[in-house]
Amino acid sequence: MYDAPSSVRPPMLRILPPSKVRIACAVGVLVTCAAGALLASRSVLPAEGSLARGLLVGGEPVLEGQSAQAVAEHRAARALERKITFRYGDREAVSTTLADLGAVVDVDMLARRTAEVAHEGDFTSRLVEALDARAGKIDVRVPVSIGAESLAARLERFKEENDSPPVDARLDLANHTATDDAPGKYADVYAAITALDRALLDRATGDLTVDVPAFAIAPRASKAAALAIDVSQEVSRFETKFGYVGGQQNRAGNVKRAASQMDGVVLMPGEIVSFNEHVGPRSTDNGFFPAPEIYKGEMREGIGGGTCQVAGTLHAAAFFGGLDIVERSPHSRPSGYIRMGLDATVVFPTTDLKLRNPYDFPIVVHAVIDKGTLRFELHGRVKPATVELSTATVATAKFKRKVEEISWFPEGKIVLKQKGITGHTIKKTRVMHLVDGTTKTEVTTDVYPATFEIYQIGPGTDPESLPKPPEEGDNPAAPATPPVQIASSSPTPTSG
Repeated sequence: MYDAPSSVRPPMLRILPPSKVRIACAVGVLVTCAAGALLASRSVLPAEGSLARGLLVGGEPVLEGQSAQAVAEHRAARALERKITFRYGDREAVSTTLADLGAVVDVDMLARRTAEVAHEGDFTSRLVEALDARAGKIDVRVPVSIGAESLAARLERFKEENDSPPVDARLDLANHTATDDAPGKYADVYAAITALDRALLDRATGDLTVDVPAFAIAPRASKAAALAIDVSQEVSRFETKFGYVGGQQNRAGNVKRAASQMDGVVLMPGEIVSFNEHVGPRSTDNGFFPAPEIYKGEMREGIGGGTCQVAGTLHAAAFFGGLDIVERSPHSRPSGYIRMGLDATVVFPTTDLKLRNPYDFPIVVHAVIDKGTLRFELHGRVKPATVELSTATVATAKFKRKVEEISWFPEGKIVLKQKGITGHTIKKTRVMHLVDGTTKTEVTTDVYPATFEIYQIGPGTDPESLPKPPEEGDNPAAPATPPVQIASSSPTPTSG
């Protein structure tokens, strides 16, 4: 026998080669443990057709025995009942529910996502999802969809009252000073939808308050830009006359008010200017007075009478300056202060005069009132064009007669309320000789309908006793028409 040296210590354990019996025992232990782990994991996984235990849907846990479809329908209904308050700055814009906003929930998608948790994927993935669900770590979001159009409709009135367009600087030609400019501010509906989606994602239950973002638009004509404009040349000018004493004082006041709102307006290259936007509503609150105006082809009292003369005079100045006439409507009858083809009727907010600056330099509008004369001047860097106008009458229309019975008139009383005016259709040709040597020609047509001749009579008066209609030679166009009895009508927008 070999004795080991005293300096070598024998081992504490003796390792023997494994026997077949020991291997079998070890395998048995491992199989038993694995089987136990498998059984334990299968008890964690949800059974076929059941939902994962502890799963949250829309922030609330599902109950044992609930179906995915039932859960989805309940959560969808609860989600649409949520109250949403939109705030704009320190003001409440809209307070409503998701349902009232027209929101919808895809119930089938929600049911499918709910049923898939811990049921899809490989064994390990399912087990991880089941454990996460039990720990409250899985919350299936309720898919709420909201169209921007529905929110825009709810915010429409709020936007009308609170949105502010950019304010361009105006140039005072007399003193060569300019007013301050200001950016426009608008409630952003699309950004509000995005903010709501984010809020719904961050908070699954309860009422929500969402801030409506705003975006700004810079003015096209800043104060600095206005002061730098070269106004050394007169592009064009046009003037008309108006009464300003006695019974014409209110109408004269309206002419001055509307003209003052257009004075100093700057048209940058390519910019379109709106008469209605600058002049505003024809109301006493906006500085206008009652005065005669045209109503369905008749003259009657209304707020802002005389405004159309301002629009017509401005249109004529723009016409002879070679500006683009983007929007313009002739009157329903010829005007005494301006020739046919140059007038312009305006009705706030439906009928507008819009002009565009086609040149590569700014143009400044200057309004001058001297007693009974209204003059519009357009100023810029150069005089870009010389403009010629020719008109030709291509058709006429004979006026008809209306008869109004006035209850308080005595029988036999006859009053000519309004003279009839022949209608005209005119062809208008504008020839523009530009400084670059080119010529541009525009041909348009204006229609002025015939204006009714109106008689007022007392009850029982025979319409046949009225003066005979004008002869064919006095009003050529059509045969005379018989009198027409008319009733009073409700007011509609009028033009000045």
